Amino acid sequence: MLQWKFFSERVQYHDPTTGIKVIQLTNYPSPAAHFPYDWPSITPDNHYILLYAQRWTQRNAPWDIFRVEADGLNLFQLTEYGDQAADAGYYGRPHATLTHDGRHVYVLWADRLHRIDVETGADEELLSLEEYATPGSFFGRMCLDSTGKTMFLSRWGTSTTLRIRLDSGAIDQIELGGIVLGCFQNDDRLEVLRNTGQVEPVTQADGSRVFQNVNATPSSVWSIRPDGTDAQFLSRIDQFGHHTILGQTGLLQGTGQPPHRCIWIVEAGKEPHKLVEGPYFWHSGASFNGEWIVADTNWPDQGIQLIHVPTRHFRTLCHARATQDHVEYGHPHPTISPDGKLVVFRSDRTGVSQVYVAHVTEEFRESVIAGELDRPRDKWI
Repeated sequence: MLQWKFFSERVQYHDPTTGIKVIQLTNYPSPAAHFPYDWPSITPDNHYILLYAQRWTQRNAPWDIFRVEADGLNLFQLTEYGDQAADAGYYGRPHATLTHDGRHVYVLWADRLHRIDVETGADEELLSLEEYATPGSFFGRMCLDSTGKTMFLSRWGTSTTLRIRLDSGAIDQIELGGIVLGCFQNDDRLEVLRNTGQVEPVTQADGSRVFQNVNATPSSVWSIRPDGTDAQFLSRIDQFGHHTILGQTGLLQGTGQPPHRCIWIVEAGKEPHKLVEGPYFWHSGASFNGEWIVADTNWPDQGIQLIHVPTRHFRTLCHARATQDHVEYGHPHPTISPDGKLVVFRSDRTGVSQVYVAHVTEEFRESVIAGELDRPRDKWI
């Protein structure tokens, strides 16, 4: 395992358009990727960033988990499981979730739940989920409740969700009528996707093909108590291009589907409203305090945008310069630290997917809040 003190692959530069300092955190000639942008993968003190790196260059090569300091030093390998990609992982990467305090990361590997010490790499196997591994289905993302003591883990291909008491190891099987996408941190409620989509290539009028949900009934997102009661409709899934929970609030935030060029805000019992409009926002993540949203853009690529939720102002933070086509490795998928001071994204600008971090200065944050524009000829819409 790669556990050399002070090891680094960093490449430091300033974005030539915005002047923001950006550090390329990984530089080995095999793909690297950060954690999904719907949950913090940067420790609360902004010290460590969690990421994946593929062990060698092969389509089904295994992915290992690393942590690195925010200045790009001390790249440290935390896991080394198996000799091939995770069968049921996220694009072959094992499901992993950082704890609220940033001290541990939970990892699911081969239907076994591990807890890894972020500082030392000490690996503790907590429990086996093999008896719940139904053939023809697979475990989805791991979601932690606001206490950090309970994990919800849905089994795609079934209607069953596991509720795991992390302090005791007790497991309950619960029926929620869908798949758990997240845990609301302001209340004892879950975000549940019902009528999961069936995505297939569809030929458009111009002869090009795109992937679309072909189910007659659209998927929808609900807010539900863990016991399955008090289900509240939030949105059809096609309201969004992509979405997450807005930090520790009871709201959803997400990018619009074309022709909408906006960030939607969704709240149970209310009509969705547009927070901001402008470029085509593509994937958006939110800070844990709910004050900031960061989004990449496409068609055309206008850079990664930093959005201040209370003022509804935004500016271009930096440019990922990724390919941004169909392959997932070319999508920036920006994620933001709990306090909004670090933005982590991915880019294949070098020809290989690597992980980057942008350091958001206080001066830049203040300029966003004040409504400063990228160029004098710009105007708010």
